[in-house]
Amino acid sequence: MNIDYTNLRQIDLNLLIALDVLIAEASVTKAAERLNMSQSAMSYSLKRLRTILGDDILVRTSREMEVTPYARQISDRIRQILTEIQLTLLEPDEFNPATASETFRIAASDYVEATLGINLIRQLTTQAPGIRIRISNLDKETIMDALDENRIDIAINPELPLKSWHVAEKLYREEFVCVMRGDDSASELSVANYLERSHILVSLRDDFQGAYDKILAQQQQSRRVIWSTPHFMVVSLLLANSDCIALLPKRMAQQCAKNMNLSLLPPPIPIKGFTVSMVWHQRNTNNPAHQWLRQQIVAAVQNLARL
Repeated sequence: MNIDYTNLRQIDLNLLIALDVLIAEASVTKAAERLNMSQSAMSYSLKRLRTILGDDILVRTSREMEVTPYARQISDRIRQILTEIQLTLLEPDEFNPATASETFRIAASDYVEATLGINLIRQLTTQAPGIRIRISNLDKETIMDALDENRIDIAINPELPLKSWHVAEKLYREEFVCVMRGDDSASELSVANYLERSHILVSLRDDFQGAYDKILAQQQQSRRVIWSTPHFMVVSLLLANSDCIALLPKRMAQQCAKNMNLSLLPPPIPIKGFTVSMVWHQRNTNNPAHQWLRQQIVAAVQNLARL
């Protein structure tokens, strides 16, 4: 059924409330008292309703006011409409993670997935056994369109191109470390020692140049990148079985170092870290299910130190 917006503009919510109370009380005076209105204001509302509905609504008898048959006929439907408005706008359904069965879609790199995933899975399995998470590849060229078109719920990454209708919340600050095989005897890295090694680069731009190469170029230096990949997690496996070195986010590197015998050292030339944020479309800001999901992501970050 199409909505006739032009015709509906004749009625505001206050008129529907007045109509419901007038029918219930069958009295202008009592209806005015119940709504804490003056009798003249309630009489004016009744006049407007009579004009809009083409019905008297209340008629005077020898003893008292009486509700018309038409008003009685529509009274249940008016009450239902007001109840639905109240439930929808003023008493939204609460989200119960213990019984929910939603599937949430998160766009994130494998680095973010590995960093937050352990805690997030623990939280979900204990608090929300019916919830499922689908991790999607993070492509900076299309990720914001996916948010706008409701194909994903949240994107987690540094430096996403936000529009005015996107909402971002900072999650944590990350630093870079040099990672190499754990049996390497180096206790610190000089620039010369760093440059003489073969390097593995994580690049989402399908190239062999990263931010550190620009820093090196400013000092008339360059490194030899022999392997470029868009995947963070595979780098640790490659490093554990080669003499290569790589710059990786510290939190992920620390997790991998525990299981893969890797050594972590500070970069020989300082490099700025980055801030990881989660981003969502403003349409979901007040959605109870989405609010719960964002709370779980924040909790997963807060619990990173416990791993």
